[in-house]
Amino acid sequence: MIKIQTIAMTSELDAITAEELNHEQTLLGGKFAGTCYAKEGYATIRTQPEEKALRRANSTAQRGHHSVFQHGMVTMEVICPKIIAMLLNSIGVSNTSEKSARYTQMHPETEREQELYQKWHDIIFERITQCYPERFSEVEMDKLAYENARYMISVFCETSMVYSLPFRNIFYVLDWIEKMQNNLKQMDGEFNRRLLKELSSLQEAFLSVVGKRSFHDNKNEYFRFMPVQATGEYDDDNQEYYGDVYTAKFLASFAQVAQEQRHRTTRVKINFSGNNPEEFGFFVPPILKDTDWEQKWLRDIASVGNVYPQGMLVSVTEQGLFEDFVVKCKDRMCGRAQLEIMQITEQIAARFVTNRENLSAANRKRLDNITDAGKPCARCGYPDFVCQEGCTWGKKETLQRLI
Repeated sequence: MIKIQTIAMTSELDAITAEELNHEQTLLGGKFAGTCYAKEGYATIRTQPEEKALRRANSTAQRGHHSVFQHGMVTMEVICPKIIAMLLNSIGVSNTSEKSARYTQMHPETEREQELYQKWHDIIFERITQCYPERFSEVEMDKLAYENARYMISVFCETSMVYSLPFRNIFYVLDWIEKMQNNLKQMDGEFNRRLLKELSSLQEAFLSVVGKRSFHDNKNEYFRFMPVQATGEYDDDNQEYYGDVYTAKFLASFAQVAQEQRHRTTRVKINFSGNNPEEFGFFVPPILKDTDWEQKWLRDIASVGNVYPQGMLVSVTEQGLFEDFVVKCKDRMCGRAQLEIMQITEQIAARFVTNRENLSAANRKRLDNITDAGKPCARCGYPDFVCQEGCTWGKKETLQRLI
């Protein structure tokens, strides 16, 4: 017979000091460690003196067995630049609920960014009315226009999020921050100098949450998401391969990568120098492509290159299992998804079709479920997916839309 008993949960706090939080999470880690040796289960651990659990926690930490400290999640409100949010979201064990730059207005740092943000909102709003008359409400067009105009604003623009991280991993992140800081001090480029400054602020903020440093990462890890800034070396010579495991390479904007990261089962890293905003060029919204507006967009976004706009392209490597890519398709091959990530997901799906022979029999069936007549299709056409949202496009038009 299976029995389950709830022994802990997350609850909202009014206030707690760093010392209190550190003590509580260390104590819980020590208790949870005791279950490995308890003869009668967790109930016997609860009745033991706190001192015993704390001693066990300290000795467990010193031996490098940190997983017991991962049970306790610390949930924080984080107000930070977008790039810091992306760095934090690259940690697979984290969880985020972030202010949406797609559905809310952002507040750029400089007057020039604000000017371009509003200018291109108005232009794109007008383009939507021209291309798709009477398809959207004014509110919907307003949101779509701001979603695309935000490519003009800096990746250092402030955002906010509710962010959860295991107690253990806060200390690991502190170690990774120091490693990246030490490397950034040796690097040129305004992006790298600004990131160094923001990391110092992030370090102080995390220390204000946990107080003392209880232990360190003993596996010598780092922020894999940004290898150039973390190690000083490019890490983009991976060979593309599409099979049961895959490696995909492409150029994408910062805005797209922020969406890409939300898929915790895939691994994403970006490569760029941090001293040349035009290293890989800039993204152009499809609704402006091949129009008189395209070159005007490129001139305007280049004019704010010094603040590293979210439309700046970076080199992206995505790796994972094909079956997890299929799950990603069920999120992103959709008329309500950000257009850029939908189009890149479609391109990767097409590469799997080309390399179908590399897939197992089970994965070929999965591929058949996300394609129609040998081509990628929208998720509303998948036999094992039922859409609960609905959109204005449907299966027929989703992959042809321009906005």
